[in-house]
Amino acid sequence: MNNNPRTPVRPRESADREVQQPSPREPGSESLTDRFREWRLALNMDGEAIAKGAVCALLIALFSLIQTTLFTRFRPFGAVPDLILPLVIAIAMTERERWGAVVGLIAAFVIESLGGSRLTLLPLLYMPAGYVCGLLTIYYFRDSAAVRALYTGISSLARALFTLITLVMTVADISLVTAVTDIVLPELAANLLFAAIPHLAAYLALRPFNKSRDAKVQ
Repeated sequence: MNNNPRTPVRPRESADREVQQPSPREPGSESLTDRFREWRLALNMDGEAIAKGAVCALLIALFSLIQTTLFTRFRPFGAVPDLILPLVIAIAMTERERWGAVVGLIAAFVIESLGGSRLTLLPLLYMPAGYVCGLLTIYYFRDSAAVRALYTGISSLARALFTLITLVMTVADISLVTAVTDIVLPELAANLLFAAIPHLAAYLALRPFNKSRDAKVQ
Protein backbone atom coordinates (compact mmCIF):
# COMPACT_ATOMS: atom_id res chain seq x y z
CA MET A 1 0.00 0.00 0.00
CA ASN A 2 1.42 3.37 -1.04
CA ASN A 3 1.21 5.85 1.84
CA ASN A 4 2.77 8.80 -0.05
CA PRO A 5 0.37 11.73 -0.17
CA ARG A 6 -1.00 12.35 -3.59
CA THR A 7 -0.56 15.80 -5.10
CA PRO A 8 -3.88 17.14 -6.35
CA VAL A 9 -3.94 17.85 -10.06
CA ARG A 10 -5.69 21.02 -11.28
CA PRO A 11 -8.19 20.56 -14.06
CA ARG A 12 -6.79 21.40 -17.46
CA GLU A 13 -9.58 23.80 -18.30
CA SER A 14 -8.91 25.81 -15.16
CA ALA A 15 -5.19 25.93 -15.87
CA ASP A 16 -5.72 27.04 -19.46
CA ARG A 17 -8.09 29.80 -18.35
CA GLU A 18 -5.58 31.06 -15.86
CA VAL A 19 -2.81 31.11 -18.43
CA GLN A 20 -4.90 32.83 -21.09
CA GLN A 21 -6.21 35.55 -18.79
CA PRO A 22 -4.71 38.88 -19.95
CA SER A 23 -2.83 40.96 -17.48
CA PRO A 24 -4.47 44.22 -16.44
CA ARG A 25 -3.32 47.28 -18.42
CA GLU A 26 -1.29 49.65 -16.36
CA PRO A 27 -2.08 53.36 -16.42
CA GLY A 28 -0.30 55.15 -19.23
CA SER A 29 0.21 51.98 -21.25
CA GLU A 30 -2.27 52.87 -24.03
CA SER A 31 -1.07 52.32 -27.53
CA LEU A 32 0.32 55.02 -29.79
CA THR A 33 -2.74 54.65 -32.02
CA ASP A 34 -5.06 55.54 -29.15
CA ARG A 35 -2.94 58.52 -28.20
CA PHE A 36 -2.79 59.74 -31.78
CA ARG A 37 -6.57 59.43 -32.08
CA GLU A 38 -7.07 61.51 -28.92
CA TRP A 39 -4.61 64.16 -30.09
CA ARG A 40 -6.26 64.38 -33.49
CA LEU A 41 -9.72 64.78 -31.92
CA ALA A 42 -8.46 67.52 -29.61
CA LEU A 43 -6.75 69.35 -32.48
CA ASN A 44 -9.87 69.12 -34.63
CA MET A 45 -12.01 70.58 -31.86
CA ASP A 46 -9.54 73.38 -31.12
CA GLY A 47 -9.10 74.13 -34.82
CA GLU A 48 -12.85 74.33 -35.36
CA ALA A 49 -13.27 76.69 -32.41
CA ILE A 50 -10.46 78.92 -33.71
CA ALA A 51 -11.97 79.00 -37.19
CA LYS A 52 -15.41 79.77 -35.77
CA GLY A 53 -13.98 82.59 -33.68
CA ALA A 54 -12.25 84.02 -36.75
CA VAL A 55 -15.52 83.96 -38.69
CA CYS A 56 -17.33 85.74 -35.85
CA ALA A 57 -14.56 88.35 -35.66
CA LEU A 58 -14.84 88.99 -39.41
CA LEU A 59 -18.61 89.38 -39.13
CA ILE A 60 -18.22 91.87 -36.28
CA ALA A 61 -15.63 93.86 -38.23
CA LEU A 62 -17.68 93.83 -41.43
CA PHE A 63 -20.95 95.02 -39.94
CA SER A 64 -19.22 97.52 -37.65
CA LEU A 65 -17.61 99.12 -40.69
CA ILE A 66 -20.89 99.13 -42.61
CA GLN A 67 -22.70 100.71 -39.68
CA THR A 68 -20.06 103.38 -39.08
CA THR A 69 -19.38 104.27 -42.74
CA LEU A 70 -22.29 103.56 -45.08
CA PHE A 71 -25.14 104.21 -42.67
CA THR A 72 -23.65 107.38 -41.23
CA ARG A 73 -24.16 108.88 -44.71
CA PHE A 74 -27.29 107.02 -45.74
CA ARG A 75 -29.61 107.27 -42.74
CA PRO A 76 -32.92 105.44 -43.16
CA PHE A 77 -35.65 107.32 -41.29
CA GLY A 78 -32.94 109.78 -40.26
CA ALA A 79 -31.23 107.28 -37.94
CA VAL A 80 -28.27 104.89 -38.04
CA PRO A 81 -29.48 101.28 -37.82
CA ASP A 82 -27.88 98.96 -35.29
CA LEU A 83 -26.53 95.99 -37.25
CA ILE A 84 -24.51 94.54 -34.38
CA LEU A 85 -27.41 93.66 -32.08
CA PRO A 86 -29.15 91.34 -34.59
CA LEU A 87 -25.72 89.89 -35.44
CA VAL A 88 -25.17 89.00 -31.78
CA ILE A 89 -28.62 87.41 -31.59
CA ALA A 90 -27.99 85.43 -34.78
CA ILE A 91 -24.68 84.07 -33.48
CA ALA A 92 -26.24 83.25 -30.10
CA MET A 93 -29.06 81.30 -31.72
CA THR A 94 -26.64 79.38 -33.92
CA GLU A 95 -23.78 78.82 -31.46
CA ARG A 96 -25.68 79.03 -28.18
CA GLU A 97 -25.33 81.16 -25.07
CA ARG A 98 -21.57 81.17 -24.41
CA TRP A 99 -20.69 82.32 -27.90
CA GLY A 100 -23.54 84.83 -27.78
CA ALA A 101 -22.34 86.37 -24.53
CA VAL A 102 -18.68 86.58 -25.59
CA VAL A 103 -19.48 87.93 -29.06
CA GLY A 104 -21.91 90.43 -27.55
CA LEU A 105 -19.31 91.77 -25.14
CA ILE A 106 -16.60 92.07 -27.80
CA ALA A 107 -18.94 93.58 -30.39
CA ALA A 108 -20.17 96.21 -27.93
CA PHE A 109 -16.65 97.47 -27.25
CA VAL A 110 -15.76 97.37 -30.96
CA ILE A 111 -18.73 99.44 -32.09
CA GLU A 112 -18.27 101.92 -29.24
CA SER A 113 -14.58 102.33 -30.05
CA LEU A 114 -15.49 103.14 -33.66
CA GLY A 115 -18.02 105.73 -32.57
CA GLY A 116 -20.90 103.96 -34.23
CA SER A 117 -23.34 104.52 -31.41
CA ARG A 118 -24.20 107.25 -28.94
CA LEU A 119 -25.23 104.58 -26.46
CA THR A 120 -22.43 103.96 -23.96
CA LEU A 121 -24.18 101.10 -22.17
CA LEU A 122 -23.98 98.65 -25.06
CA PRO A 123 -22.12 95.90 -23.12
CA LEU A 124 -25.02 95.85 -20.66
CA LEU A 125 -27.37 95.13 -23.57
CA TYR A 126 -25.43 93.04 -26.09
CA MET A 127 -23.92 90.54 -23.66
CA PRO A 128 -27.17 89.67 -21.82
CA ALA A 129 -29.07 89.62 -25.12
CA GLY A 130 -26.64 87.08 -26.58
CA TYR A 131 -26.68 84.91 -23.47
CA VAL A 132 -30.46 84.93 -22.96
CA CYS A 133 -31.28 84.32 -26.64
CA GLY A 134 -28.85 81.40 -26.68
CA LEU A 135 -30.44 79.83 -23.59
CA LEU A 136 -33.98 80.32 -24.88
CA THR A 137 -33.03 78.64 -28.16
CA ILE A 138 -31.76 75.59 -26.26
CA TYR A 139 -34.57 75.10 -23.75
CA TYR A 140 -37.72 76.75 -25.08
CA PHE A 141 -37.91 77.78 -28.75
CA ARG A 142 -36.42 76.11 -31.80
CA ASP A 143 -34.38 78.21 -34.21
CA SER A 144 -36.69 79.57 -36.89
CA ALA A 145 -37.33 82.78 -38.78
CA ALA A 146 -40.28 83.65 -36.54
CA VAL A 147 -38.28 83.12 -33.36
CA ARG A 148 -35.39 85.19 -34.73
CA ALA A 149 -37.83 87.99 -35.55
CA LEU A 150 -39.30 87.76 -32.04
CA TYR A 151 -35.91 87.92 -30.33
CA THR A 152 -34.76 90.77 -32.56
CA GLY A 153 -37.93 92.76 -31.95
CA ILE A 154 -37.73 92.42 -28.17
CA SER A 155 -34.01 93.24 -28.15
CA SER A 156 -34.60 96.26 -30.38
CA LEU A 157 -37.25 97.52 -27.97
CA ALA A 158 -34.76 97.11 -25.14
CA ARG A 159 -32.21 99.05 -27.12
CA ALA A 160 -34.74 101.81 -27.76
CA LEU A 161 -35.34 102.01 -24.02
CA PHE A 162 -31.58 102.22 -23.41
CA THR A 163 -31.34 105.03 -25.98
CA LEU A 164 -34.17 106.92 -24.33
CA ILE A 165 -32.57 106.62 -20.89
CA THR A 166 -29.22 107.79 -22.26
CA LEU A 167 -30.83 110.82 -23.96
CA VAL A 168 -32.69 111.84 -20.83
CA MET A 169 -29.52 111.52 -18.74
CA THR A 170 -27.11 113.25 -21.11
CA VAL A 171 -29.15 115.87 -23.02
CA ALA A 172 -30.49 118.57 -20.79
CA ASP A 173 -32.83 120.49 -23.11
CA ILE A 174 -34.75 117.63 -24.69
CA SER A 175 -38.30 116.68 -23.91
CA LEU A 176 -39.52 113.13 -23.64
CA VAL A 177 -41.83 113.52 -26.63
CA THR A 178 -39.06 114.93 -28.81
CA ALA A 179 -36.66 112.16 -27.81
CA VAL A 180 -39.21 109.46 -28.63
CA THR A 181 -40.53 110.87 -31.91
CA ASP A 182 -37.32 112.30 -33.37
CA ILE A 183 -34.71 109.77 -32.21
CA VAL A 184 -36.01 106.61 -30.55
CA LEU A 185 -38.77 105.63 -32.99
CA PRO A 186 -36.73 106.34 -36.18
CA GLU A 187 -33.83 104.34 -34.72
CA LEU A 188 -36.15 101.46 -33.85
CA ALA A 189 -37.64 101.45 -37.36
CA ALA A 190 -34.18 101.47 -38.96
CA ASN A 191 -33.00 98.63 -36.71
CA LEU A 192 -35.95 96.43 -37.63
CA LEU A 193 -35.70 97.25 -41.33
CA PHE A 194 -32.11 96.00 -41.74
CA ALA A 195 -32.04 93.29 -39.04
CA ALA A 196 -32.47 90.45 -41.53
CA ILE A 197 -29.10 91.16 -43.20
CA PRO A 198 -26.89 90.26 -40.20
CA HIS A 199 -29.08 87.24 -39.47
CA LEU A 200 -28.65 85.91 -42.99
CA ALA A 201 -24.91 86.59 -43.04
CA ALA A 202 -24.32 84.83 -39.71
CA TYR A 203 -26.45 81.86 -40.73
CA LEU A 204 -24.58 81.34 -43.98
CA ALA A 205 -21.12 81.94 -42.47
CA LEU A 206 -21.60 79.60 -39.50
CA ARG A 207 -23.60 76.92 -41.28
CA PRO A 208 -20.56 74.73 -42.14
CA PHE A 209 -19.67 74.43 -38.44
CA ASN A 210 -23.10 73.09 -37.54
CA LYS A 211 -23.43 70.21 -39.97
CA SER A 212 -23.83 66.79 -38.47
CA ARG A 213 -20.87 64.45 -38.21
CA ASP A 214 -22.29 62.21 -40.90
CA ALA A 215 -22.70 65.10 -43.29
CA LYS A 216 -19.08 66.15 -42.70
CA VAL A 217 -17.85 62.61 -43.40
CA GLN A 218 -19.86 62.39 -46.61
